[in-house]
Amino acid sequence: MTNLTSVRVVVLGSKNVGKTAVIVRFLTQRYIGEYRSNTDWLYKHNVTCDETASEVEILDISRWSDDCLPIDEVQSADACVVIYSICDRESFNRAQDCLNIIHRLKAPQYIPVVLLGNKRDLELGRQVSFEDGNELSTQYGCDFSEVSAAGNYAGVNEAFYSLIRQVRTSRHQRSLPRQRKRSIMTVSKVLGAMFGKNSHKDTRKNKQTPCSL
Repeated sequence: MTNLTSVRVVVLGSKNVGKTAVIVRFLTQRYIGEYRSNTDWLYKHNVTCDETASEVEILDISRWSDDCLPIDEVQSADACVVIYSICDRESFNRAQDCLNIIHRLKAPQYIPVVLLGNKRDLELGRQVSFEDGNELSTQYGCDFSEVSAAGNYAGVNEAFYSLIRQVRTSRHQRSLPRQRKRSIMTVSKVLGAMFGKNSHKDTRKNKQTPCSL
């Protein structure tokens, strides 16, 4: 498969929220325990979504401190995943900072973003409510769901598949404006010509001098 559509995804979030665990769940359907890493990882994987294959590149940001967002990586991304832990309120605040920066860097260009509240299986340690996550996603106009990388892969898969679909749709829409604009202009000219002719006929019947515009 040499003509695969490439989708570049950047995964952001505080340390210890399970970014790598979420990514590995999506790519392999397996769960790995959390571990510390000071190295960014770039994963490449061919994914079939809606019977269409895409080459997905996922950049796992690990070497950046919580007060420094990788601007260049975000600007070059086709989509972003922002992850926080439902058991860590501070990671939720960090996720909000990430969404705010993504919004400022990418505006006015649209970029698909999904907000994930990880560790849903640790309900007893919850510090961030589902409503908090949903409200934040509404504020920034992005998708939201709570997932458990340790529990199952269904929610994780759906989040990434949704991003792939949105990237495809966004690219398709960007390829249409010129054609749509040309079509609209053509219709406008036709309508203008039609009404213009009728207007001239009416003015001749009333023997009035037409106004110049």
